[in-house]
Amino acid sequence: MRKWLYRFIIWGISLLGALPACRGQLSFQWVALDTTPAFVDRRLSPPAVFADSAALAAYLDKTLNELHSNAFLEASVDSLVRGDSAYTAYLHLGPFYEWLELSPGNVEEGLLSAAGFRERLYRGQPFRYPQLRKLQERLLDYMENHGYPFAAVWLDSIQVGSGGMRAQLRLERGPLILVKALEVEGDVKISQAYLRNYLGIQEGAPYDNGKVLRIRNRLRELPFLKLSQDPLVNFRGDQASILLLLDKKRASRFDFVIGVLPQNASGRQENKRNLLVTGTFNGELQNQFGLGERIYAAFEQLRPETQRLDLAFNYPYVLGLPFGADFSFNLYKRDTSYLDLESDLGIQYLFEGGNYLKAFWNNRSSALLTVNEKQLEQGQLPPNLDVRNAYFGLEYALQRLDYRFNPRKGWSAFLRGGAGLKRIERNNRVLELGYGELYDTLTLRSFQYKLSTRLEGYLPAFNRSTIKGSVQGGAIIAQEPVYFNEQFRIGGNRLLRGFDEESIFATNYALATLEYRLLIGQNSYLYTFFDYAYVEDKTNTKYIVDRPYGFGAGITFETGVGLFGVSLAYGKRLDNPIDFSAPKVHFGYVSLFN
Repeated sequence: MRKWLYRFIIWGISLLGALPACRGQLSFQWVALDTTPAFVDRRLSPPAVFADSAALAAYLDKTLNELHSNAFLEASVDSLVRGDSAYTAYLHLGPFYEWLELSPGNVEEGLLSAAGFRERLYRGQPFRYPQLRKLQERLLDYMENHGYPFAAVWLDSIQVGSGGMRAQLRLERGPLILVKALEVEGDVKISQAYLRNYLGIQEGAPYDNGKVLRIRNRLRELPFLKLSQDPLVNFRGDQASILLLLDKKRASRFDFVIGVLPQNASGRQENKRNLLVTGTFNGELQNQFGLGERIYAAFEQLRPETQRLDLAFNYPYVLGLPFGADFSFNLYKRDTSYLDLESDLGIQYLFEGGNYLKAFWNNRSSALLTVNEKQLEQGQLPPNLDVRNAYFGLEYALQRLDYRFNPRKGWSAFLRGGAGLKRIERNNRVLELGYGELYDTLTLRSFQYKLSTRLEGYLPAFNRSTIKGSVQGGAIIAQEPVYFNEQFRIGGNRLLRGFDEESIFATNYALATLEYRLLIGQNSYLYTFFDYAYVEDKTNTKYIVDRPYGFGAGITFETGVGLFGVSLAYGKRLDNPIDFSAPKVHFGYVSLFN
């Protein structure tokens, strides 16, 4: 609540009433009463002619406001004389006002520092009213966000004369307001502890107006509820109650697709089948127990004998505390080559706004399903080996976006780093064939680091557009050579568009993206993009450096339970020319879950 007890100077004159509403071009000139023509030409620079008297009035009003904002507080048009299609304005400029002193008055030093007050900026410096207004607004914002929503700030002991000004800041705090309750009405089933932690509004804490203003945007990012109207705040005595009217949204989903395709000749010979059965299944349960939890499962088989299984579980604010637990499991079977298993267990410390710091344990194993016996006979181990990796590490996510799922401005950052032990397991089939001595030249245990990061920024453009720029990358830092089945797999909809999903293997990579988005709805936008990457494919058998890039356009739109996107892209890598006759079509789904 803003309360201004002091109005500084009433500036300007009323011009619209003095100008007849005539049409046709008007010439105009200034006559300076107490300054030089050079000042008028340099600082005011009027157009030679105006379209009509309304345009002239707007120019005069704007000019006086600019002079007042630049310390000419007495600037005014003493008279405005009309001739034949010409106007002459007589300018009284007045003295250039400077601050002699703005003393803190009764405002504490800590509060002044938080508001950005520097006493040297108000001594011997030009008096600029916008600067003073911003200082007062910052002081009030700080008070409103720390339990004093009825605070007032004004100037006291004002002395004006001879182009100088002296004043004191005065602060009236008003009563300290504490949050009595965060109340919920509606048909949604949600834990009060979850909402208090998620919104950062705790009972008994000082009232924070900034957090209240952010409630609508914060709840808009939850997929399983919606705010039916703005939050209602009731002040009574020295307490505030906040009422949220919430409705339930359908957020859980189950979908599957089964396809039957004829096998080509090589497929029929290899699999002894005439038909290829493909399929995908996705299931997601959100907030089924009213705790904000998420359970996710997905299965995919798009190629013969190649399957992927993903499971995930997230439980925020365990026992009402700012701690969350999450678990994920991934299985990837690549035809008859190898089987990857990966599990990730994490404990999160949750900050307001969906930001978190997580400690995790990651365990990954890759096991060969077949071995090349002819290669063994030549005294060589397979290029892929049975490998186990166990990492302990930290993950940090921070975002300052105006809306997480379709931002127009702001930035976000993600950093994940782990360190652990890598073990090479002796393959049973290799041992059975009597080639176990080939492992004797290898270091079976070694230390390894794995890092990944992502930085994104959004810059508003025009009325409904934004420009996205991002940089992301990953690195495996190891004492011993990295094997093919340990590498990052990039390419596709999420990482480097214009290529098949996970078709590019990288030991280290960096990817820069520039994207223009036209926002057509709360969760919908059209976009064009350019992705450029630096990729190191460095293993025990090769070292290839490539700079692939992709470009294209697409659309993302909202469905009942998430965001669905489709894009058309072209890519170039390894000196291969771009094939404009064979674009890549990418499909993507993003769950609206915190």
